[in-house]
Amino acid sequence: MKYLKSNLLNIYIYCCMILFLYLFLTYVRMLTTEEWIAVVLVAIIAAVFELRPILLPNGEDLTFISPLLLIVGIQYGFFPILVTILFFCIVIVSRNFQAWKPISFNGIQYALSAIVALHTYVFVGGKIGSIDLSHVLSYSLFIIIYHFTNLFLVNIYIYTRERVTISLDIRSIGVYFTLMTFAILITKIIEVEGAVGIILFSVVLMGLSIVYRTYYKMYDDFKTLSIKDGLTGLYNHRFFQQKLEEVIVEQQDVALLLLDIDYFKIYNDKFGHPKGDILLKDVSDLLLRMTPADGFACRYGGEEFSIILPTCKTEDALILAEKIRESISTESFHGVEELPNQKVTVSIGVSAFPYLAQTKENLIKGADTALYHVKNTVKNRVELFNPYENEGIS
Repeated sequence: MKYLKSNLLNIYIYCCMILFLYLFLTYVRMLTTEEWIAVVLVAIIAAVFELRPILLPNGEDLTFISPLLLIVGIQYGFFPILVTILFFCIVIVSRNFQAWKPISFNGIQYALSAIVALHTYVFVGGKIGSIDLSHVLSYSLFIIIYHFTNLFLVNIYIYTRERVTISLDIRSIGVYFTLMTFAILITKIIEVEGAVGIILFSVVLMGLSIVYRTYYKMYDDFKTLSIKDGLTGLYNHRFFQQKLEEVIVEQQDVALLLLDIDYFKIYNDKFGHPKGDILLKDVSDLLLRMTPADGFACRYGGEEFSIILPTCKTEDALILAEKIRESISTESFHGVEELPNQKVTVSIGVSAFPYLAQTKENLIKGADTALYHVKNTVKNRVELFNPYENEGIS
């Protein structure tokens, strides 16, 4: 089956390549100096943003290939689109020759989408090289047809390879339509200014990319500061409360671990707060390494930590808690010889929603009750909350 899928995928890619070659030979013509300047600049800009896309706050990569092809197509016609993509692919492949096939397909599906969209644009009365901003229908159809053709071609590729499809995303569509509308306005400027307009547009776009990258980096930094603990790098207490509320509102099964470092006051009194901070950071690093990919390690407060484990069975949570306890107790932290038992240990309380608690507050209270039962007795142990011994909590 895997061999068959690989063959079908190769057939599809080569069919797209043959179609691209056919269109290239069909539309081939001499390009003017202005068209060459436009093609080369647009190909370079598109390649730069493909290699270093701007990461938007919603996680999407912002590239400019689609609006750039709109500009080239409406201003210069069919053949410049194909030449632009050819140069675009050459630049990208030169950076990663081993991936030439998917890179080529990626460029070709952009080109095919633009050719289909440009045919529609011309069919409804749009004129290549003459921009009439009052002709809303032709521009709108270009944008819509391009998007759906692109989605269709990519879905065939993904379905052939993985037997899944991608669907429309409202946020992505919003960004797409904004960029395409901006491209139409830029096309009008290029029509008036010619090659000078293309160069000016390239400079402005590069400048904007620097501004956007700086802005989104600042956005990411502020976002990280708002949800991360400055000392340990773990999620902070605010994030802990929000995330736990979120998974419970979604009625997900969730296990909760609350951890407390045993004898931490003794450690702080002996070595001072700077060394205590280092111990907190070292323990946090270990928790980060041991927390599953879908889990969330948080600093609950002081020397207390929490781990949220969505969709985790209680038995698995207990196994993980025991592994964490054992790993910390066998780690060679600074100054362990001065502590009772000559090692750093943690006490851990475990609870689970909805089996042992039915609300967020009681889930936290249950894990906290189990934790402090251990703290006040033997320490260095994992304990599961028992609602039958604490009937007022569940």
